Amino acid sequence: MSTLDNELEPINEMKIVDNIRMLAIDMIDQAGSGHPGIALGAAPIIYSIYANHLRFDTNNPKFYNRDRFVLSSGHASSLLYSTLYMAGFDITLDDLKAFRQIDSKTPGHPEYGVTPGVDISTGPLGEGIASAVGMAMAEKHTNSLIDSKDDVLDYNVYVLCSDGDLMEGVSYEAASIAGNLKLDNLIVLYDSNDISLDGKLSLSSNNNIRLIYEGMGWNTIEVINSEDLSMLNSAIEQAKNSDKPTLIEVKSIIGQYSKLQGTNLCHGKPLDKEDISSIKEKLGLRDIPFTVSTEALEDFRYIINARCCNLVSDFESKVEKLSEVDKEFLNELMSDEKKITLNSLDLELEKDDPLRTIGGKVLNAYSKDSRLLFGGSADLFSSCKNYVDGGDFSKDNYSGRNIFFGVREHAMGSILNGLALSGYIAYGSTFLSFSDYLKPAIRMATLQNLPVVYIFTHDSISVGEDGPTHEPVEQLNSLRNIINLNTYRPCDSNEVIGTYKAIMTDVKPSAIVLSRNKTRTFEKTSINNVKKGGYIVREEQRGFDGILISSGEDVDSAIEVAERLAVKGFDLRVVSMPSLGIFMRQSDEYIDSIIPVEKRKIVIEKSRKVDWNRIIFNDKYIISLEEYGASGKVEDVLKKYGFDIDTLEEKVESLIK
Repeated sequence: MSTLDNELEPINEMKIVDNIRMLAIDMIDQAGSGHPGIALGAAPIIYSIYANHLRFDTNNPKFYNRDRFVLSSGHASSLLYSTLYMAGFDITLDDLKAFRQIDSKTPGHPEYGVTPGVDISTGPLGEGIASAVGMAMAEKHTNSLIDSKDDVLDYNVYVLCSDGDLMEGVSYEAASIAGNLKLDNLIVLYDSNDISLDGKLSLSSNNNIRLIYEGMGWNTIEVINSEDLSMLNSAIEQAKNSDKPTLIEVKSIIGQYSKLQGTNLCHGKPLDKEDISSIKEKLGLRDIPFTVSTEALEDFRYIINARCCNLVSDFESKVEKLSEVDKEFLNELMSDEKKITLNSLDLELEKDDPLRTIGGKVLNAYSKDSRLLFGGSADLFSSCKNYVDGGDFSKDNYSGRNIFFGVREHAMGSILNGLALSGYIAYGSTFLSFSDYLKPAIRMATLQNLPVVYIFTHDSISVGEDGPTHEPVEQLNSLRNIINLNTYRPCDSNEVIGTYKAIMTDVKPSAIVLSRNKTRTFEKTSINNVKKGGYIVREEQRGFDGILISSGEDVDSAIEVAERLAVKGFDLRVVSMPSLGIFMRQSDEYIDSIIPVEKRKIVIEKSRKVDWNRIIFNDKYIISLEEYGASGKVEDVLKKYGFDIDTLEEKVESLIK
C-alpha cells in the first residue's frame, strides 16, 4: 500500500478502476478486436465486486469455498483479464498483450480451465446467468448435506450481465427457478447502458427489468451512476443481506470517456489511437500501452489480501471438525475426477419394465450410493422415471435430491453446468424430441468437459399417438455429432445397467437415450461390453451371410428379423451398437472383428442415415427414417414407415440375396 512519511495515504479507488479499464483498452487495441464499450463503462462494477466483496485466493483459484464470479457478458473478457491481473492471479502483462491470440491465457471469451480465476466458460449470452443459478443451488445443497452447526460453505455467486443476457429466454427461465428457491446467495449486477450491438436498446426492448424480476421473487436495487463506488458497494451490501436473490441494475454509459460514448459504435470494435490517447489524458494516465501504476496495483492487492487473508484457513478449520464421512464427501466434490463404483447392484426388475423404468431404477441405486449425484427433470419425472429417493429440492428443503426444473429445458441444461462446476455429477431428463432446447447448454458442457448426464426418453416414432412433434427423428444424430458427448442408446436391461456403469466409471458429458417401450432382455447382451460401443449379440452359425447393426429398441427388431431369416437359410450376425461414437474409437482390430470389411452390413435404425455412413458406404444398406412421423397406434406408425417386422424382413432379405 502506498505510504508517505510512514503514514498511510487514503487509497484512490478510481485510480485503480481507471488502470483496469485502460489495460483492457490496450488489450483490445493490441489485438485489433474486442469490445471496448463495456470495458470502459463497467469497470467500476467489476472493481467493486473484486475489491470489496468477492472472496477468493489468487494462489489457489479453485479453492472450493471461494465466491464465484460469472461474467455472463463474456464479450467483456478484456475487462475480466485486466482485473484478474491487477488482483494478483497468475496472469502477466505478456498474457494481456496476447489477448485473443492463439493458445494464449486470454482468449476472446473467458474459458474455464484456460485462465486462472475464470470460474466458467459462459459463451452465448444468457448461459452465464443461468449456470450461476446452478452454482448457487449447489452451495445450498452441499451445506444442507453436511452435518455441522456452522455453515461450512458460505460462498456467494456474483454475476455481471448485460442487456443481451436478459434478452435471452434462458435467463428468465433460470431466474424464475432462482426466485422460487429463494437463492439469497445469488447476486446479479446488470450493466444497464441502454445500448445493444445494433443500436439503442429501445429498438428491440423496453422491458421494466426490475419489475419483471420482482415478479419472479427477486430483490431488486437500482444504482443510478456506475461511477459512484459508494452507491455500488452499498447496493452489494444490501444484496448480501437479502433473503432473496438480488438483481442490481447499474446505470452506466457504454464507452465512458470515449468520443463514441453512449452509442453502439463503441460496442464491438477497437477505438482509434487518437481516442485512446484522449481518454488516458482525461483520466490522468500515461499514454504508453500496458503501463500500470505501481501504486494502484499494490493498493488493489492490499485491499483484497486484507479481506481474504484468512479465507482458506477458516474453511480448513471448519472442515477439520467434520465427520470422516462429510470430509470424504467434500473431497469428492473438490476432486477433478468423478467416479462412482457400486459394489453390487440388486435391482427388482419386472418383466414388463420399459427401458426408461429400468434406467430410473439403476440411477436410483447409484444415487443411494453417492451424494455426488444431483439432478432432476423438466416436469417429466413421471414419464422419464428418474425421480430418486431423497425428497424434493425446495426453498424449505435444500437437502432434497430431486430438482423440479419445470418446463424449462434450456435452463435445466445450463443449471446442470453450474452444478457440475461445483463438483456434482449433474443429470436432467426430458423427451428426446425436446433435446433441441438444451443444445446450447450441452455444447457448453462438452466444451468444458463437465460431468453432466442427460437422460432422454421416448426415443423414436414408436411414441405413437403423440405424433410427429413428439417423435424424434434427427435428434439422435444431432447428439452423436456433438463433440465430446458420449451418446448411448441401450437395447435392454443389461445395456442400461452397462451404460450407467460406463458413465459412472469415468464421468464426462453423456447422453442416455431410452425407449418408452418394453423390450426383451437378451442372453447375449452384456453389461461390460457397452463400454466398447458395439459388440455381437447374435452370432452367425455357419454361412455368415451378413451383419445386421442396430441400437436401442431396434436391436429387438434386428434379432427377430435374423431369427426369421435363419428359417429361410440365411445366417446373420447381429451387432448391438449402444454408442457408435465410442465404437469408432476402438482399435482397428476390434472394429474389424465385430464388423469385418468383407462382410455385407445392414443397419436398422429409426433415425436418419447420415451417422451410419461412417461404416456403411452404400445408402441402400441403411434402413433409416428420412421423414417425420405420424400420430397413430404404434403398430400402425411402424407399418406406415416400414419398421414393422414383416416389412423389415422383406427389406433385409432382398439386400442379402
